[in-house]
Amino acid sequence: MPPPPPSFYVHAGALGVFFQTNAQPTGGGLFPTTNIVLRPVYTLALEAGYFITPNIAIALSTGVPPLVSFKATGFPGTPIFGSNLLGTVRAGPAIGLLQYHFTQFGALQPYAGVGVGYVLDFGNISNGILTNFSVDQNFAFVVQAGADWMLTPNWGVFVDGKKTFLSTEAQGFTIPTNVPVRSHITLDPWLASAGITFKY
Repeated sequence: MPPPPPSFYVHAGALGVFFQTNAQPTGGGLFPTTNIVLRPVYTLALEAGYFITPNIAIALSTGVPPLVSFKATGFPGTPIFGSNLLGTVRAGPAIGLLQYHFTQFGALQPYAGVGVGYVLDFGNISNGILTNFSVDQNFAFVVQAGADWMLTPNWGVFVDGKKTFLSTEAQGFTIPTNVPVRSHITLDPWLASAGITFKY
């Protein structure tokens, strides 16, 4: 008899987050469109799923919240302030996914998924030219594609990619004039991860 299909899986590995930012001032904001930049960040990722059927699974994806620095490139006040760093936030998403796993290719088991995430803000750091810097929490739509390569019936490796469609608001007060600043930022990050998979 062939082995029974797995009931659950776990992915654990490295994660890179690559932002595609576009910022628009709101309420007479200070910064013009497209000049807020977020550099790529790297952290640890964890995803766990339960198989409703041998091919369909529901999953929760998260990770260790990284520090994300917001910078205003081309900001005309950089020579005055001595920096273009607006502030830093420790944040990360919790993503719920519905997936379809292809099992007809033997050890190679691709999958695709869609879901909804919520970006959680775990702390704001006013280490730039804004005081009381903060970023709003918000929902995001997520699409996913990846593949497991099973080395044994239970253990293997995986690669995974997610596209997250996310917009939020960032705000603070300029130093030392205390002028309020608020911008609507489209982040739309790519999430790329790889690591070890366990199925049972």
